[in-house]
This record gives sequence, C-alpha cells and structure tokens, in this order.
Amino acid sequence: MLFDLADAIRTLIRKNYNLTVKSAIPIGTGAMSTTMRLATNRGILFLKIYKSAQNQSTSAQPDAQRIAFTHAVQTFLHQKGFPVPRLLPNNSGNTFSVCDTPLETGEVYALSEFIEGSDYDVTNSEQLHASGEMLGRFHQELRQFQPQIQHPGPPLETEIFVELQERLSRLQPVLERDLVPPTQISLWIEEVELLKNSVSALHDPQYDQDWLIHGDYRAQNLKFDSDGIRAILDLDTACSAPRLYDLAYALVFFPAVYQATAPTSNQQSIFSHAYESICPLSETEREMLPAHLRIAFLRGITLWLELYHFAGLNERTRPWIRGYLQYAHSLF
Repeated sequence: MLFDLADAIRTLIRKNYNLTVKSAIPIGTGAMSTTMRLATNRGILFLKIYKSAQNQSTSAQPDAQRIAFTHAVQTFLHQKGFPVPRLLPNNSGNTFSVCDTPLETGEVYALSEFIEGSDYDVTNSEQLHASGEMLGRFHQELRQFQPQIQHPGPPLETEIFVELQERLSRLQPVLERDLVPPTQISLWIEEVELLKNSVSALHDPQYDQDWLIHGDYRAQNLKFDSDGIRAILDLDTACSAPRLYDLAYALVFFPAVYQATAPTSNQQSIFSHAYESICPLSETEREMLPAHLRIAFLRGITLWLELYHFAGLNERTRPWIRGYLQYAHSLF
C-alpha cells in the first residue's frame, strides 16, 4: 500500500511542485502520518502523507486547519534559525497539497527538505544536555509567535484525560497477569481522576499562560551530530498548552526505544538543568512537575499497552513496558 500510494501521488508531485521523483523509500508510519525519503531532480526531500480525516474523529476542515497550524509553527521556527526542515511550497504557494486518487480520497501530503543526522546515543550526555537546552529555546522563542491560524479542537489537557480514560477502559478487560495485573489498571483509573482534579484546581499566572509546545519531544523526533542537534522533527502535535506537558513527557520518555529502561535520575537531572538554564520554571510549576510526570507516564504506558494488545507489537513493546513498570514505583 505504501509503495502504491507513493506511485499514485508521484504524478501530482510532478504537477504541483515541478519535481521528478526518482525513488521513494519508506521511513515509517505513525499515528498521524506516513513518511518517505524521496530522491528527486532537486535533491533528497522528505514526504509526509497525513492520515486522512475519514480515519480520524475530526472532520476534513479541522484536519486541514490543524495541519496549517503546525506548518505555521514549523515555518516560524525555521525562520528563527531552529533546525526544523524547511517546508516546500507547492505551485500555489501552499505548504501542503490534497491528493485525490483511486486509492485514497482527500489524502493531504507535504514536502520538506531532508536533514541528515544520527540517532540518539544514550551514552552521550552532551546530546542529552543539548536536547534540554533546545526544548527551553523552543518554548522561549514560541512565546513570541502569534499564529494567525488557531489550533482546532479541545485543549490538550481535555484530550489527554479523555484519551487516558478511554484507553484504560479498553485495556482493563484484556491485560495479561504476567505483564500488568488488572488491579493495577483500577489504581491507574483512580489516579487519572486525582490528577485531573489536581491540574484543574491549579490557578497560577505562569502555569496558566498559553505556551506553544512540541507535544512529542523525545529522542526519536530529533536527529543529532556528535554532540548537537541537527534536526527537530514531527511537529504534528504542536499545540497551545502548559509547557509542563512537554517537559514532563520528555523527562519520562526522552530515551524511549533507544534504551529499554526509563531515564535514570542522572539523565533527568541533566535534561532538566539544561532546560531551566534557558527557560526556568516558576515555583508553582516545580510543585506541579511530579503530577505531570505521572500524567506523562500514564500517557506513554497506556499507548504501549495498546500497541502490545491490539496492534501486534508484542516483541517490540514488551521490553519497554517491563522497564517502565519498574519506573512506576518511583512515581506512584
């Protein structure tokens, strides 16, 4: 299907971008998009094919608005010198195009420059430090961004808690006792309610300020050279939200996939100190960080459990689940 889809839009890429695609190599398929590496007559490019609105709970118009919003964020960051890929406008000047093919109707795709880089090296503390600083600069710079296009949909906080409640209700009947005892899910369901009330009760000027966050800032969405960051990728989840949702998720899941265990306290310390050297937290935010670490853990562990039970990724996800279940003892 991936190769067929690439062949189907090859003609439209030629028409909309005046490009000739010589070859297309799949990179990966995520929750929101499929990506490919294209060799073209204008060099190596990055193709992102967004999951169609018909496969999501949103309508086509909010889906296009969401993409336009994240593209506006990406363009702003590129103009400010951040290592994000430059989006290529099509012949109409838009940074994304709609593809109507016999295979898929209404597929949205975008082209950007391809930035070469290396995967994260968990033994390289300089990469970890640079990543913390980069997130601080990311948050700080985006305070100056005033988007003309607003992100559609409910606030991130609402989406997170609705998503957690839905995932836990799906998981509770199917969990294997050798992985997570069903009683653990019951405790997590109670914890979600406590965390929801805790976050909702907070009213602090610094915490309540509208930040623009990456939404999935971790090593898998970065590319590195020896000690620094070559590219910040996958801005599809960029949105307006308290920055603790970004920072906490990075502190819990930054090395995920590259190491089978949760980050050590030393790794977390390196990242958080680097972040605060650029963008310090308020006292209230520091008090709220433990609650956000628990929220971040539940978001990630429930996603892995869903992949384990419903997507057939047993061998890939089991080591991460076991490693992070050990980490849970330090959070709850």
